[in-house]
Amino acid sequence: MRQLAAPSDSSGVPRAEGRGSGLERQRAMLRLLKILVYGSGLLFLLMVVVGVFLPRRWEARATRTMDAAPGRLQSLLEQPAEWVEWMPWSAEKDPSLVVSFSGPVAGEGAALSFAGDMLGAGTMTIVAVRPAGGVDYELRFRGVEEPTRGSLLLAPTSFGTRVEWTDGGDLGANPIPRVFKGLFEAKLALDFDRALQKLEARAKRQG
Repeated sequence: MRQLAAPSDSSGVPRAEGRGSGLERQRAMLRLLKILVYGSGLLFLLMVVVGVFLPRRWEARATRTMDAAPGRLQSLLEQPAEWVEWMPWSAEKDPSLVVSFSGPVAGEGAALSFAGDMLGAGTMTIVAVRPAGGVDYELRFRGVEEPTRGSLLLAPTSFGTRVEWTDGGDLGANPIPRVFKGLFEAKLALDFDRALQKLEARAKRQG
């Protein structure tokens, strides 16, 4: 008994078979989409659960022993105008950066404000000068309620001066940023280390 061939289009592909394979592709795409949606939701939920139990506080630290006298470094730390040459928030990262100064030239209350397309806007204010060497500062970014607080401490050594830069703050109630706290701290510590290298170079030029 002769069998009849399935109807085909101009390309010679049977119509029924083409429609079937198209439906299978659609079902496969829907299954993949569901997996991606459910997987993303589970990952987000896991990050929230983990973040809840992680500390809110973050801290970054960098240390460098410099071939420079403590007094020379102290004068550079007390003057915000000198920070422009070595601070991490610089035109090197954001060519649109604009910097201005307020308060006294040096010491407590001296402030540096910056604004740029990439770095945003913020103000760094020296809040204390350490008698033993170094300064404490407060950094406020526009739109961020909680400031970061840091210090640069100086200690004389037989090779020059040991400079320790510490900065820290609060990540807030949102648990998601806490999951990435370690990466943020490592990146900031690297920025501080590069800035300290520039500070040493500036101190040598001054001397």
